[in-house]
Amino acid sequence: MKSRAPSERLIRNVSIAALLALMGFIIADLGILSMREKWFPSQPPPAKMAAPRPMAFNDRSAYNIINERNIFRADQTDADPFGVQGGGKKAPDADPVPSNLPIQLVGTIVHVNPARSVATIQLKNKNAQVAVRVDGEIPDGLAVVTKIKRNRLEFRNNSSGQLEFVEIKDDARLQFNAGMKSAAPKQVGEVLQKSETEFELKQSDITKLTSNLPELLQQARAVPVMGAGGQVEGFNLVDIAPGSIYEKLGLKKGDIIRSVNGEKVDSPGKAMDMYNALRSGSSSIQIGIGRAGQEQNLNFSITQ
Repeated sequence: MKSRAPSERLIRNVSIAALLALMGFIIADLGILSMREKWFPSQPPPAKMAAPRPMAFNDRSAYNIINERNIFRADQTDADPFGVQGGGKKAPDADPVPSNLPIQLVGTIVHVNPARSVATIQLKNKNAQVAVRVDGEIPDGLAVVTKIKRNRLEFRNNSSGQLEFVEIKDDARLQFNAGMKSAAPKQVGEVLQKSETEFELKQSDITKLTSNLPELLQQARAVPVMGAGGQVEGFNLVDIAPGSIYEKLGLKKGDIIRSVNGEKVDSPGKAMDMYNALRSGSSSIQIGIGRAGQEQNLNFSITQ
């Protein structure tokens, strides 16, 4: 009995140790399970950023910033020393300056829609008059029209890239008109000129002055004025012979004849109405003209 006691005690001790070890493993597993969620991230890892695509050296747009700031540009224009300003917007154009191009402004027709405004200019080096519109090019590639205002034409000089303008001086015209209105009536040949726009002449003198139609056609040269829609809006007197009936009737070089007695002159046939109106024996005739950018009427009183 005494020999069996130590072995039983040993077995009991080993069993107790094994039981404790098993319980330790069980407790450890439970602890691992309870802490497992904290060991792993709650969010998935961020996606990898795509590697930047190498710049294609044959893409010319990649060199635009160099071209814009380069002082040795092929077009020989000066670069903006400040480059591109904040917000990616370029610096605004400078105010237009008086132009030295061989352009003279004859008159303008300003429409509520800027695209339909028309300006008539004279090319000094060619002695020719043409009508231009916004975004249209001035002949010989001189410039591109940017704005048409009352008595003023603005454009971009194709040579320098600068905004420039030509205009009709208001002061000179107003002083001239004021002088004519205050002046006493004067006799110009067969016509009595009462003011800048009021005239009087006898029917017998009209008959004499208009008796030779071929001669009348040689005393002045007129060209059609085209509007924004391609329609004739009048006839521009680009040349008038001194002492002719046109001069006596108060018409001037550069005037645009637009109507006779309220009827538009938009064809050669309508232009003949002016001739017929003068010979009709009417007591009054009204000729609508465009002069220096303004519309006005020349009124003629016919006496017997």
